[in-house]
Amino acid sequence: MKKYIRLISILLVLGITSCKNFLDVTPKNVISMEDLQSVKQALSGFLNGMPADGDGYSFEIPRPPFGRIYEYKAMMLYTSEWDLSTLALDNEGMTVDDVEQVDWRSEDTQGYWNKYYKPIGFMNLILYEAETASGDEDMRDYIMGEAYTMRAYCFFKLVQYFAPYDNNKLGIPLCLKSYDDFENVDLSRKSQTEVYTQILSDLHEAEIRLARTPMRKEFNRMYDLPVVNRLLAEVYHFKALSPAAEADDWKNAILYASKETEGAELESNPDKLFDMFNPDNWNSKVSTNEAALRITTSSSDGMDNGALFRGLYISNDFVNTHFPASEGDIRYGYYFMNVGDKIRLDKYATYSWYATFGNVFVGFRLSEAFLIQAEALAMTDQLDEAKAVLERFKEARYTGTYTTPSSKEELLQDIYRERRKEFVGEGDYVWMDMKRLGLKAERTIDGKTYTLNGAGDYRYTFPIPTRELENNKFINQNPVWQLKD
Repeated sequence: MKKYIRLISILLVLGITSCKNFLDVTPKNVISMEDLQSVKQALSGFLNGMPADGDGYSFEIPRPPFGRIYEYKAMMLYTSEWDLSTLALDNEGMTVDDVEQVDWRSEDTQGYWNKYYKPIGFMNLILYEAETASGDEDMRDYIMGEAYTMRAYCFFKLVQYFAPYDNNKLGIPLCLKSYDDFENVDLSRKSQTEVYTQILSDLHEAEIRLARTPMRKEFNRMYDLPVVNRLLAEVYHFKALSPAAEADDWKNAILYASKETEGAELESNPDKLFDMFNPDNWNSKVSTNEAALRITTSSSDGMDNGALFRGLYISNDFVNTHFPASEGDIRYGYYFMNVGDKIRLDKYATYSWYATFGNVFVGFRLSEAFLIQAEALAMTDQLDEAKAVLERFKEARYTGTYTTPSSKEELLQDIYRERRKEFVGEGDYVWMDMKRLGLKAERTIDGKTYTLNGAGDYRYTFPIPTRELENNKFINQNPVWQLKD
């Protein structure tokens, strides 16, 4: 019974459901974890939800936090490249949900809490069992390296979303064990310093294992040197301006980004970049190294990339300002589609002549490694080196005339501009940049102006889910947030 209780703990992390009621359920499936082969089999069920080609699924264990891009909709539409004025033009006008969306108060963002804590619970179980299970040592590295990287990634996304960027004390709960007794577990918020320490510890554990045991391509997904290097660069990059910042953060961001950019060439063929974002293409049809992790899934859940983007428009001002014809930006042709006087996002082959079915996650981008390295070099006053890295990036993205400034402030602004252009309509990149830079934003829709006040605005931090507050006596709501009943 002990191993069964540990197994179902994946569904009991941080008040996801009532512990007592859930434990009353009679077990239907029990997975033994007596040896590494059994642990591998359990982890394989999880990894099957991260398919390179085709649709993954798993019924007994949580799904990985990748796949359905529409889950990022609430966050993507917070950024200023979108034209949300059409929300006021339908028969209903501006609904309550519409107003919350344009005012950066969508309660849909609560869903990210479970999305990332559920896999953490399962990774805790895998790490606990793999530590002492009998079997081949290489297999132990494959299993534990995968679990450490996934757990680090999930904790990173949670601290990005649910921790204020101006208060080190308000981090997130760190759940690190597979518990038998849930009633007395301390699930209070740890400081952001403690959270980042754990994230980096997990990634360094994966790094140690990769140094002695390379990934097993037919098994591993995130236990992969490019994924770990690029994720480490992302963590140090975001942490460097946070309340948990340390003196060496920019230096470490340079270190791990340069491991990926040294000797690497960014893709300059727009057709190959388009293929990478096309959910109809399996990985076997993609011939670029721009993504360290690419996952395709079917549209069996009823919401594919096309269904998400077809009703949305990109701001004309954003396109005209950031994609002037003189620069010959190769991204323009496959990012956008003109529809009369409106512009739609075609990055995911949304409006191709053939039907688009499914979703695609394109993660741990080589382009971001270049841009992180350039920014970190500029922030440490290595301006010539920063300019050289940014020039390498631009050489792959432009065919026309472009300039690269030399002063620190202008160089940083140019890097931020490139990040906005590169990641438009793509996950949380732009929103997280707005948060870490404390940007102010305004949008006027149907005669009313909505204002995001920049650094310190509570809306840059997502609200703790109501159910979590009800079930976790150790946690309080993020400042100012008041959710609907």
